[in-house]
Amino acid sequence: MRKLRFGAVILAAGTASRMGQQKLLLPLAGKPLLAHILGTIGAFEWADCIAVIGEPESELAELCRQYQVCPVFNPDRQRGQASSIVLAVKQLALNLHGIMFFLGDQPLVSGELIAAIVARFQQLASNEAIVVPCYRQQSYSPVLFSGFWRSSLEKLEGDTGGRQIIRQHPEWVSKLDWPEPEPFYDADTWEEYQRLKQRVK
Repeated sequence: MRKLRFGAVILAAGTASRMGQQKLLLPLAGKPLLAHILGTIGAFEWADCIAVIGEPESELAELCRQYQVCPVFNPDRQRGQASSIVLAVKQLALNLHGIMFFLGDQPLVSGELIAAIVARFQQLASNEAIVVPCYRQQSYSPVLFSGFWRSSLEKLEGDTGGRQIIRQHPEWVSKLDWPEPEPFYDADTWEEYQRLKQRVK
């Protein structure tokens, strides 16, 4: 099987309006929340790996560098998630077979899930494939887009991100059923953050 080149993008520039404070630097099991996904993706070989960050820029950038992830500051993050996706895709290396998008506030994403998404993509052997993990028919991140969708990703607008492409092109979407919900837990609210603290000791 030929070796495929994948790029990884961590979306970490959200304004955390529902939390009311910068959630990605909150402590979780002895390290910042964002550090968990940075560490997990560090176990994989990526052709390129970028984290799109917001404020506080210096602290988030330093954290990313500790995990050998290139930080890219998004000055237009108030315009929504699409602005971060567009910025990242324009920064990524060319000639990628696929781009996987991660959310910075999903610390329980596992290496097993990432490997399963990549394996499904390889099995499909399609230039237009999009692999979306699901739990009980609900779609989640991380999502892997083939390089075919790069130009479409660069044209996104608003706060729905890649979901626009997924909705418009269901014929190219491969849903990967996952048996447990934990990898998809996030920290949009203080209550969800407390739930994560109970899960990760």
